[in-house]
Amino acid sequence: MLYERPLRANEMPDRAHAIALAAANDAVSEYVRFVRDNDVRNDLIDEIELPLPKPILVEAFTRVIAAECRPDIRALLVKAGLTLSQYHVGLGERIKVRPIYADARRQPSNSSLARKCACSFLLTATERMRLTEIYQEALKRGRH
Repeated sequence: MLYERPLRANEMPDRAHAIALAAANDAVSEYVRFVRDNDVRNDLIDEIELPLPKPILVEAFTRVIAAECRPDIRALLVKAGLTLSQYHVGLGERIKVRPIYADARRQPSNSSLARKCACSFLLTATERMRLTEIYQEALKRGRH
């Protein structure tokens, strides 16, 4: 489990909160394993490949980020949660994003594919900003 913190003396454990937090930890752990096992890197991937629906994963990261007391772990959780911006509805085949050297660049031969990539990159940036705002709010709500 990612989240472990001692209870304060006057704090009664809330069973529903504890159950929801445990489920969120499980979802986050499952996602992290999925990313590791599928060598995601910076690729853009269809949401259908996610182990759980994206909204559930975003909520899980939000809950775990808000509950985490350790700043270094919170930062890692935010970083991992932001990778959800790489998943898009209806994207289709994975778009592999790899750096290329300047001398290897050339004009794309398929303008349709180039437009799809450009749109996907813009969507990824927009989604990353949205997730950043969500996770920043979670940090503010947290008990730190």
